[in-house]
Amino acid sequence: MSNNSPDLKGADSPPAMYTEEAARTAISALALTNTQDSETVTDSQGEAVDDDTLLFAPLTQTEVDNCAFSSWYPTFSRVTFKSEIIRPLDAEFVKYLLSDGVFVPGQKRMEYHGELEEFGSSNGSEWSDSDDGGEVAEDISTTTFEISRRIELLGGSAFPRTTWSAPTDADWASATSTLECKTPQDVYWLLKASTKTAKDLLNERYPALASVEPELVLRKWANLHPSMVFRCFVRNNSLVGISQVDVQFHRFLCEMSADIEQKLQTFFAAHARGFPSESYCYDAYVARTVDRVLVMDFEPWSHCVDSCLFEWRELCTAEYLGLRLFPEGVNPLGHFSAKYSSSRFPIEMTADAYHASVATMIERMKSEQP
Repeated sequence: MSNNSPDLKGADSPPAMYTEEAARTAISALALTNTQDSETVTDSQGEAVDDDTLLFAPLTQTEVDNCAFSSWYPTFSRVTFKSEIIRPLDAEFVKYLLSDGVFVPGQKRMEYHGELEEFGSSNGSEWSDSDDGGEVAEDISTTTFEISRRIELLGGSAFPRTTWSAPTDADWASATSTLECKTPQDVYWLLKASTKTAKDLLNERYPALASVEPELVLRKWANLHPSMVFRCFVRNNSLVGISQVDVQFHRFLCEMSADIEQKLQTFFAAHARGFPSESYCYDAYVARTVDRVLVMDFEPWSHCVDSCLFEWRELCTAEYLGLRLFPEGVNPLGHFSAKYSSSRFPIEMTADAYHASVATMIERMKSEQP
């Protein structure tokens, strides 16, 4: 690391050694803050406001535009995943995505004509194919062809996103429970089922600012390890904090923490610092098999962005907070139920609870058999 990096706080000295005790203390304090009722703060007109919003200046159009995928991708194309941008989007295609229902052209819908019973038998006669033959009112054939062509250019597998967001809230609609798409129909399932996509198309993510022309992005698919994704926070052109994004404890991360932090500091100094905004956030992926860091996305410096394992108050005041990892022995559902509830299943539908419920149901069915 060069010593001529005054904007990178903490870069001129080795990264502080990660300690689980320090992390546990910080995470417990953060969890307590997230679960307690915050003190009511009012503005000059006496209206209640989120006290975190007082830490930020209003977002400008330029700051938001800088984070649009097509704005930053040309500059960072060598240090991110290969992508194809489809822009402008056909008006009929946007209309289709915003229409009611999760319906993909070319695939039949099933309709139920009987009465619903909690515990009843059925021979399947109440179900029938819809009469529309799997067609949609809008003509999206041109977009379908273009998506298919772009997926082939990316090697046959891709994952979609729109101007600001990936449809991570809709992976339940995928047959593989991932965002991997091999056909246009795979893309449509995810986009139609995603609230994030709808907000992008309706300009509801930044409603106070001018609308931005929507775009569809296809990114080359890679089987990434969630544990190696980190959110980096940059304030006034200085890296002030790095947080693990995956809310789980991974022991190997503690052993690699100094190396991970050094790699992310180096990446910031060499690449990410070239981002045009002064304050921003970005997600980076640290590859385990090769000595490489890739940027995944950029976000504006705003309270609407998840601060992960930090509090925004820390990030807005500290010089450098280092790398923060999720500690052992902390239940993420119990401590972060408020902060991490958005775009997730209810607690009873999480993986462990779901499998336990299925196992209980099977045992009950076995016991009730004659």
